[in-house]
Amino acid sequence: MNPSPRLKYSPDLNSLILEGLTEFLGDQKLEMLLQAMPADRLRFDLESLHEALRAAYGSQSAAGILVRAGRAAFARLLLKFAAELGFEDQGFRLLAPRRKMGVALQNLADWLQRQGAGRFEVRRVTNGWQWLHRVDFEGQTDNRATMACPFLLGMLQELSYWVSSGRIHPIREEAHSQGCLLEIESKPLD
Repeated sequence: MNPSPRLKYSPDLNSLILEGLTEFLGDQKLEMLLQAMPADRLRFDLESLHEALRAAYGSQSAAGILVRAGRAAFARLLLKFAAELGFEDQGFRLLAPRRKMGVALQNLADWLQRQGAGRFEVRRVTNGWQWLHRVDFEGQTDNRATMACPFLLGMLQELSYWVSSGRIHPIREEAHSQGCLLEIESKPLD
């Protein structure tokens, strides 16, 4: 398989996305999926991949595949870019759990933004954090940009497991007029 098929993001993010999808789908099914993409487009994005997955597997299965791919992509991100994200710094490692989660969410948002994945905002709210992936970049419409939500949800699930040493922080997708809004609860399930 070609390691960098036509994705619009940076080479580092392209690699993570494709490795995550390969881990779940396998090389052969991913190659078939990429071949099914419209030939008139030179570069694809997660939204286009989600559409192809929906056509091949159905809506719920496509979302599940992207969640699993997002988890796998974050695991690889830790192996390759932990230092760049500041996750290896002693100051980060010694932060209080809630502060550590907020810093990790912001560092990931900043890194994804630098990789060309769009605009991200992280906000602290009463019971946790909000992660907003805005659609008002590159002239995208609401419908197209929110399709990347399952992948981002998977990345945030894996990030929260890692930051909290395996504890589960509920994350839910909320309707938002400006894009994909994910809410992460500060209190983990016990």
